[in-house]
Amino acid sequence: MKLFKARIKNFRGISGEAEIHFDSYNVIVGQNDAGKSTVLKALNAFINDKDIDKDSANVSAENGVVEIELYFDPQNAPIIIDEQVETTFEAEGLTTSEGYVVLKKVWNTSSSRIASEFSFLRKKYGADDFLLLTEAQLMALCKKKSIDTSKGNGAEFNNVEKRAKLRELLQMDEAAFTYEFEKPPASGASRAKNIADVMKGMMPRFEYFKADSSLEETDTSIQNYFKKIALQEIEQCETELIQSRVAEKLSAVMRSISGKINQVVTQTESVEPEIKFDWTKLVQTAFRSKADEGDIPLKNRGDGFRRITMMAYFEHLADEGSKGDAENVIYGFEEPETFLHPSAQEQLFLRLKTVSEDNAQVLVTTHSPVIVAHSDKDKLIHVTKQTGGAVYEQNIEDCSGIIKDLGISPNRMLLDHLDSAKLLLLVEGPDDIIAFDHLATCYKRAGLINADFVDMGIVLVPIGGCDSIQHWINFKVVKSLNKPFFIILDSDKDSELAVSKNLTFLVANGMIDGKDFHVLRKRALENYIDLGYFARRFPAFNVSFGPFDQVKDYSKNHSECIKLGGGKIANRHFCNQNINELRVAMHFGGSDEFIHIVDCLNKQLDDARKAKVHDIWEGFVLEEDFIDDVENA
Repeated sequence: MKLFKARIKNFRGISGEAEIHFDSYNVIVGQNDAGKSTVLKALNAFINDKDIDKDSANVSAENGVVEIELYFDPQNAPIIIDEQVETTFEAEGLTTSEGYVVLKKVWNTSSSRIASEFSFLRKKYGADDFLLLTEAQLMALCKKKSIDTSKGNGAEFNNVEKRAKLRELLQMDEAAFTYEFEKPPASGASRAKNIADVMKGMMPRFEYFKADSSLEETDTSIQNYFKKIALQEIEQCETELIQSRVAEKLSAVMRSISGKINQVVTQTESVEPEIKFDWTKLVQTAFRSKADEGDIPLKNRGDGFRRITMMAYFEHLADEGSKGDAENVIYGFEEPETFLHPSAQEQLFLRLKTVSEDNAQVLVTTHSPVIVAHSDKDKLIHVTKQTGGAVYEQNIEDCSGIIKDLGISPNRMLLDHLDSAKLLLLVEGPDDIIAFDHLATCYKRAGLINADFVDMGIVLVPIGGCDSIQHWINFKVVKSLNKPFFIILDSDKDSELAVSKNLTFLVANGMIDGKDFHVLRKRALENYIDLGYFARRFPAFNVSFGPFDQVKDYSKNHSECIKLGGGKIANRHFCNQNINELRVAMHFGGSDEFIHIVDCLNKQLDDARKAKVHDIWEGFVLEEDFIDDVENA
């Protein structure tokens, strides 16, 4: 199940109720003590039963009751509640009208013993409610409703099928129903208890990476992971024979020792030998770092290096999840950028995104302008401390509050080249700069264009994806300074007929396709690596992807055959293409796309020159034809 939403009431800095929606990747940003970590602590309290004490209730709350509700998307996953018959939460009426499983925990922190009360939301049909009925009660209700419980061959419908027939009849009769929380018993074998156990078992795991974590390979979560792997392999060996032989050798000695003990103690204090085997303790794992002064244990390295190592561990877990080898996981990272240089923070952002693109959700609290600047606006959760408690804002249009909190500045390269550039070519990232420079150089050398970007006075600047904060800031700077610019963005389309979100965004902001911007015809830059290039460079390996495939995912899946580069495939391979391969890759949609881009840039430069001449002559009263002649000259 994927986490969709949390409702948190009277917990820590939250006075009243806060509602937070989650995606595969979210960044929680705000000033110190605003309430960023509160969200992670709430998830930790709910999923891992941690950190609830008398001080957990909000100081302004009318009582000491803390409530947390989590909404999960069950994605129609098959479940077995009883009878070994598959069903789903949706089919059993255990989801909201929007299709979410809702679980709630309540803590009364004013009690002498603070324990959570668990409940789940379900659909209830009043007097005809059937969800928790026994088989005999189901039979009686079906008889009352004139529902046949026998199949044509005389066999009885199972209880899942009986409930489905009752549900179908009640829905057809438009029977009244309500959504209510059901509190299951803590023990026993009732159906409510079975449902609760299945729901708890289906919850994703929550790995909480606190700001003050030890950051060592001895961390419990890492060691438990390694022990699990060791046990799985040991179980494949003939351990029973080993245990029998070891126990035989030890038991005689232990019987002798225990006999001597029992000679001098009372009968109530007598002992007997016991031999236990813990195979995980036979294996010790650690990372050591190679350096000039010799091997250095990870625990003795700097905090920044150890934090990078921990991130690599979480990224590995996500890789395992993408192969179907792990359950759903939510990773909560509390200020992971701490101790990291800004350049390392950029790499950290890419790692976090990689984790979230696989079988995991990633929630990050941060003060890092670098991480926030690279994140999409719709992934941000802005926390502010206001009278009455923490306020969580999402779907943010105006990012000025976040910029003020973190001091995010325009791209330095953008400011450095504002004066010298005749035109700014705004692209998504550094890989795009390298690729387009390579295209211009090769096309000029082949005589296909007259000038490269340096000749034309065009400066390429990475400003982030269309939804990123960095794009928002840089674009605002460019527009305010009235500097000529042209934007090139990925289409991010899944098919040729799909509508590009980037194209829609640019048009909605008053820009004209071909005049102010160009959206790539294929999905992304890596889709412009010609398959003939791979055939030339790696003839033993059959590489095959289309114009709208997720090439980064493709390259990850084939990493055992060839080092395609994963997320860095464009960086590693685009600029190794020769002019023939580039022309094949760029010829899509009926013409050479790069030639089209260069034509658009020349037109934009020409319009800028004309506007400048017009400004010079604006103060003079001259014949219109003369001004036209000067502009054309």
